[in-house]
Amino acid sequence: MSLRIFILGGGRFGTHLGSRLCEFGCEVVIADLDPRRVEDLSEDGFHAVELDAVDEDALKAAGAASADAVVVSIGENMQASILATLALKDLKARKIVARAVDIKHAQVLEKVGADLVVLPSRDMAYQLAETLRAGSESERLPISGEYQLGHIRLGRALSGVNLAAASLPEKYHVTVVLISRDKPGTGEESNSEEPEMKNFEPKPDFVFQPNDLVAVSGRRANIDRFEAACGQEAATED
Repeated sequence: MSLRIFILGGGRFGTHLGSRLCEFGCEVVIADLDPRRVEDLSEDGFHAVELDAVDEDALKAAGAASADAVVVSIGENMQASILATLALKDLKARKIVARAVDIKHAQVLEKVGADLVVLPSRDMAYQLAETLRAGSESERLPISGEYQLGHIRLGRALSGVNLAAASLPEKYHVTVVLISRDKPGTGEESNSEEPEMKNFEPKPDFVFQPNDLVAVSGRRANIDRFEAACGQEAATED
């Protein structure tokens, strides 16, 4: 059974989130107070409803409280987002996710009952900072403290070596989570904007190839060492 996600606010954040969730097969409802926006969302193929997010009775009638999760994406209107979160808490919504515009707003949303608070501008800035840090060429996602998930594009250092022989946990103290490889015919000469990827589970007999995209977890410094030694920018002997 697909998840049912109720999104309060049909702005850019809400619609981007809704589009991605639909791609994942979720049942998505987007609610907005502006009837013109609701009409536009409906024309774009969304299940959209006109709704005042702070009206507890309206939320209940629309089925927000029975959804698997409700996302309060009306971050710009702090008062409305706080009141909507309170209303959902009173309705005993299963999971409340709220978008904040700053730290103080986030703290209030947490205190009034949001199960998860996101700060998109801060979170994206932190992610970009990790990517840019020390000239890193890879995407980095913070996990907790010094721990990260890094996506490393391999050079030639591990070419022809299988995962077991590479001994990455012993040599670099990183753990391979997933390996992705461009599908044949979808490389640089392909007409597609983004190459299609085939994903592989990290099995001991998997043999690395140059340009493989390896997702590894570990401490920041250890991922840096692994990238420096095995990434595309790693120095190689002729």
